[in-house]
Amino acid sequence: MIFAGGAQGGGVAKATGKGWLIWLTAALFYLYEFFVRVAPAAMEPELQTAFQLSAAGLGAAMGVYYFIYSPMQLLAGSLLDRFGAKHVLVPAALICTIGCLLEPLGSSPLLLSTARFFQGFGSAFAFVGTMYLAAEWFPRSMLAMLSGLTTSLGMAGAILGNAGIAAVVKKIEWHNALYLAGAVGIVVTVLIALIVPKESRARQHRAQETELERGPGILKSLWIVYSNPQSWFAGIAGTALYMPLSVLGALWGESYISSVTGSSKVEAAGAVSMLYVGWMVGGPLAGWFSDHKGIRRAMLLYAGAATLLISLVVAVVPHLSVPAAYVLLLLLGLASCSQVVCFVTAVEHNPPSVAGTAIAATNMMIMLLGGIGEWAFGAILEFFGDSGDAVNFPESAYRKAILLLPVISALGLAAAYFLKESFRKAEIPPGPEPMV
Repeated sequence: MIFAGGAQGGGVAKATGKGWLIWLTAALFYLYEFFVRVAPAAMEPELQTAFQLSAAGLGAAMGVYYFIYSPMQLLAGSLLDRFGAKHVLVPAALICTIGCLLEPLGSSPLLLSTARFFQGFGSAFAFVGTMYLAAEWFPRSMLAMLSGLTTSLGMAGAILGNAGIAAVVKKIEWHNALYLAGAVGIVVTVLIALIVPKESRARQHRAQETELERGPGILKSLWIVYSNPQSWFAGIAGTALYMPLSVLGALWGESYISSVTGSSKVEAAGAVSMLYVGWMVGGPLAGWFSDHKGIRRAMLLYAGAATLLISLVVAVVPHLSVPAAYVLLLLLGLASCSQVVCFVTAVEHNPPSVAGTAIAATNMMIMLLGGIGEWAFGAILEFFGDSGDAVNFPESAYRKAILLLPVISALGLAAAYFLKESFRKAEIPPGPEPMV
């Protein structure tokens, strides 16, 4: 897998201008896919009306993105290793773009679900592909920083997908906004095709490795990771920290903020974007601080406690004002952004030979449960809405649905409590693992 093989078998002595250009091109795909992922939040009422869906139905349709994105994580590294970044990222970006262009072509819920399937399938390769190229073209000492920078670009895409797309939808309608997004996707696909090289030195090197040097196969790697309880604790802690982004950022945030503050859609989208500002600024800093201080478990514990506290405030404070919503969601982003630590924690709790699988398995857990969270929020809205209106729910229903976040945060905090500190494990070479 890429992070075990690419980072160790590949890499260069120092960064080059060509390397930066290649990484940035792939990172633009990650920015684009994050935009696509969260854009429905800015057009949620329009989508419900156009496709004649209930809140739970829309949540389920949007969740299709995660249900394909998640399992594809387990194949992404192997496909990149086998075919190279260019041969994987070009069709992936094109498939994601087709999903954008497909969505406004009809009014069938099946069409919407199919469009989200295409979007999720293509998007599944963006982050792993970007880090694959980072491992190929940069020294290992820069990979953590590049991971943080990649995450920041994803958050920039999320801000565009919330506040940016809300303003665009207001001016040119949601259909045209998606067509415009599809045009941007075509540009990104062409850039990848023109700039990302066809072959890499590290991939050529790996092709000469013996089967023993390549490490365990996919099934054996999955068994090693998932049979380790610490992998599950890291994944659950990371899922809880990601849930505000999934539930509020990707789908229900604007409707919730509009309902409890009485704000306009654009104002609510701006408030939700503060979540991503928090992640964009805090994510790289959290990763750096964790490395600098040599702490993983404490970071996830403090982040879990802070996320629980702030999500409770968001849920229970009556008569929330728009400025208060901006501040609270910024704080919620800054609190939950330490989720980036859960990936390295999973890696350090498993042998180096399955590092890529540990990252992919953790990401799969987070994204799959994130999709379920979107559906659950919509289902709670419907259960307590009882107004006969499948689009506009009363504030009381939103107040009950938002309690989902502190409940999940509490579960994540419990998982972080049972985690063992993993930082020192990185200094101790583990024994050999059986090969398949």
